[in-house]
Amino acid sequence: MYHPDYVGKTEFAFEANGKKYYNFRKDTDMRYGRYVVMQTFLQEYYLRIDLATLKGDIQKLKNWLNPPAKEGRIELGKSLELLSIMEQRSNIAFEPDTVYRLASSLYFDDQEILTDYDQKHNEKKIAAWKEAKTTDFFFNKLFQDVTGLMVTSKDALISYLEKAPELTKGWRTMSDILTR
Repeated sequence: MYHPDYVGKTEFAFEANGKKYYNFRKDTDMRYGRYVVMQTFLQEYYLRIDLATLKGDIQKLKNWLNPPAKEGRIELGKSLELLSIMEQRSNIAFEPDTVYRLASSLYFDDQEILTDYDQKHNEKKIAAWKEAKTTDFFFNKLFQDVTGLMVTSKDALISYLEKAPELTKGWRTMSDILTR
């Protein structure tokens, strides 16, 4: 962050648990490696699911609807149940973990290498944000500029962030049950 190439390209964004976080002033200032990761997380935000889970669900549907000749049994009930879960996901405002991952690519501390994305460092960063119940970055650039969502109040956002994981956890549990 203190490299001469970044002078004037970053700005303070927010503070959580005494740690300062920054962001690039413009997306075009973001380095390619980090930008690619940000685009992946942005796609997950729009899909309301991480790509690995989505790909797994698609593969399950393919297997259930077109089983190998040996098994020869189409699992229409399981397929419809999984499609229902996928439809429910598409109807929620946002899936919090995908937004946290997106935020972790956009906001960085002064210890991060900005040309890439360090997954372990960012997982720790997200855990610290959750522990501190940091929502400031959701109100600023992330929600209003990047995602276009308008949040009615900080309390409503905190309530949603607390309740949504239980809902999505139920979907993952149901998806696992269907696989058995």
